[in-house]
Amino acid sequence: MYLSSISSRLLLYDTNSWDLKKSYGCYDGILRDISWSDDSKYMLQVNAKGLIEILSAAEYDVRSLQHVPLKDTWSASFHREGHRNIAIGTKSGNVLIWDTKNKTITKTFPTPSHQCSVNFISYNAKNTSLAASMHSGDTIIYGLVSNIPVLTVKLLCSKSISAMKFHHESRSLLGLATEEGHMVLRDITTNKDKAFFENVHASPVTDFVYSLVNKDVMLSSGYDKVMHVYDVRLQNVVSTIRTSYTLTSLAISTDNHVALGTKNGVIMVYDLRDLTSPMKILKGHEEEVRRVTFQPTRKKLFSTEVSLREENEPGSSPIKIKSPIQTNRTSDMFYINDTPPKTTVNVSSPGDNKADSFLVMMGLDKSNNLLDEDTNRLSPGKEKKSDKYERYSQINAEKDLSKASTPLNVNNKKAEHFSFSSPVCAMNGVPDDGLCSNNDVKHLSPTNNFVPNIDTKTMEELKDFIKLNVADLADDNRNYFLHVMMALTKQKLFLEKQLATMNEQMRLLMHNQTALVETNRKLAMEIDQLKTHKNHSK
Repeated sequence: MYLSSISSRLLLYDTNSWDLKKSYGCYDGILRDISWSDDSKYMLQVNAKGLIEILSAAEYDVRSLQHVPLKDTWSASFHREGHRNIAIGTKSGNVLIWDTKNKTITKTFPTPSHQCSVNFISYNAKNTSLAASMHSGDTIIYGLVSNIPVLTVKLLCSKSISAMKFHHESRSLLGLATEEGHMVLRDITTNKDKAFFENVHASPVTDFVYSLVNKDVMLSSGYDKVMHVYDVRLQNVVSTIRTSYTLTSLAISTDNHVALGTKNGVIMVYDLRDLTSPMKILKGHEEEVRRVTFQPTRKKLFSTEVSLREENEPGSSPIKIKSPIQTNRTSDMFYINDTPPKTTVNVSSPGDNKADSFLVMMGLDKSNNLLDEDTNRLSPGKEKKSDKYERYSQINAEKDLSKASTPLNVNNKKAEHFSFSSPVCAMNGVPDDGLCSNNDVKHLSPTNNFVPNIDTKTMEELKDFIKLNVADLADDNRNYFLHVMMALTKQKLFLEKQLATMNEQMRLLMHNQTALVETNRKLAMEIDQLKTHKNHSK
């Protein structure tokens, strides 16, 4: 991070070692202003003649990226988000917006009746208003939605503004410093003072800043060689330091480092937690230090702005803009507790038959049991199980088991006397109640161990058969869950699209609300003017 300061040259100091790293200057006279963009990429410099220049702190030097080719420019300020839009004030009182990408004027505001130079210009925290302080002492507030003046701030205590800027968090809080030594915080919503520090300085106030750590803390410097620290909420001065130099500018960092520019070209750096003595004195300038400012912390904002640096470098690749909808998927979104019903996702082929099911062939699916004529001879409620065993007799007759779904011929006579214990009936080697017999249940004793009479070849074929069906069942389950995952993915994308649409609608509503508020303010001003005119006419 850099500390930048301007006099006849622009100097950049490293805030870690406080060593001078870069220097830039190609103009005569004292530079008017220097400021950083909120994305911490570029600097906006205004020279003594009003020429506006956009600079970049390259690796080894400071590079000039763009000159604003407008006449009579006098003040400038970056947009609060990014670096594309720059508000510019002219010597004749005009206020306009410059697009650094297209290099054109995108917005021009109405010129006040009394034309005078725009000494200071500032965006508010939400980029809904723009303040321009005139040389006459008036500060005009422009609405960035309606593009018209919505308020004119007039100070009864002064006719000359020496510094002006909006608060970096409160959208309606405007700070004004005067050459009479006053500090004023005005709420532009009600056009009333939120805090007023009368004659806090014995000479003109040269600069003031808001603390980046505590929004209720403010600092000011003046030609009286004094820096004050304010508590805005309590409306009092909490600390004061007196120096041996005439102070011209002031800046504060997120580390609570305070830099004071002086008339003698010296920069004093204090720690706000210990104001007894400066922690560093920088002597890089030989003339008056007009402005000091710290490079802000880089913000990670989603922006489609084109980099000015890449725009000026030939052969540079275009910026890749990421979609606001994330495409990376994780397994968390497919976390399923219960298997969806079969009617939800159908992964079976149209020609599949339920008789081919692995569960049916194993006798585990009772919804498709085959009943023959012998079933009638069983007692009510008793199911004949021999036909389940006859399904496995197909293995001896079949020569090719390449397809696990091949229908089995349950009427095969070769396996008529083939019998073995059911894997369902014999659990852990213990037979059940005697119902799981072959053809003749009367000859089976409940205490007898039922040992199947199967040769080795048949057993191996049976194992292969089971393996093939288990593999097919695993493939079916995998395809099933893939279909479910795809359906959930489509649903999530649809919801994200709806959310983006709702966000856009909310943004439009906010813009419309802001426009209505500004229109209401304008009408209130007109009503007040009409009342005043009516009173004067009486």
